[in-house]
Amino acid sequence: MSFCVRTEEAVSRLVSFIASETAAQISSNNVDDLFAPVRESNNVPVDIQISFLTAPLAHRVPLYFVVPHETVSGSLCLITPAPQRKYKDLVFALSEDGDAVAKRVRRVIDSKKLAAKVAGPVAVRAFAKSYDHFIVYGLTQYPRQLTGEFLEHRKVPVWVNSKGKFPEKLRKAVHTVVVTRRGDNQVTCRVGHTGLSTQEIVENIVAFLDKFVKHPDAVPLKNILHIRVAATGTNSKRIGLPIFGHVFHFKPVTESAEALPKRRKVEA
Repeated sequence: MSFCVRTEEAVSRLVSFIASETAAQISSNNVDDLFAPVRESNNVPVDIQISFLTAPLAHRVPLYFVVPHETVSGSLCLITPAPQRKYKDLVFALSEDGDAVAKRVRRVIDSKKLAAKVAGPVAVRAFAKSYDHFIVYGLTQYPRQLTGEFLEHRKVPVWVNSKGKFPEKLRKAVHTVVVTRRGDNQVTCRVGHTGLSTQEIVENIVAFLDKFVKHPDAVPLKNILHIRVAATGTNSKRIGLPIFGHVFHFKPVTESAEALPKRRKVEA
């Protein structure tokens, strides 16, 4: 992928910035941590910000792109078709066999119990803050509990279909970049975290952007204004470093042979 420049340097500097912010945060106690969402991982998400020359058409279904390395870290909540016991047993068996992704699944709940237990805005807010990431597996109808208030606190969950082997689908979910299509002129996508090496983050970025600009329902490179790799430090400081910028080509202005006559000043 030749259109991005100095990607590895940008990621390296970004990770260094996050590491310095984290070290400063650990040395000081903050009462705000008592009210923060539950997090089982101290890894900071790494995002890609894509700005468009023209906002693409809105669509309710996001785009999903699989990359070589995981994009999320921390606890997982798996939302499945009924009955949930079937999938709990599958996750437990995988966890017993040492599957790293299955060990991070803290809850398995089917869509029927989700609708019954997570009914109001307060319940939705508490549910959203209880886990780091959410996976929707094999549902033909998207749960309304994962819209509206939920998206004020968490990113759009990853949706995977039920075709194929369950362990492979579970691993695929944590290797997926989600691109929302709300008709905005900018989109932010999570492509990794600071628990990965710099090279692994770069490989995720390269794989994602290469697929994104070639996808028929995404945005071609000619319609992208700029691309940044970004992250938010522990002190809520946001940093974004450019790795691509659109090159504008303007036609040279030719001076007219006959200059326009100057207007005379009118005295009051």
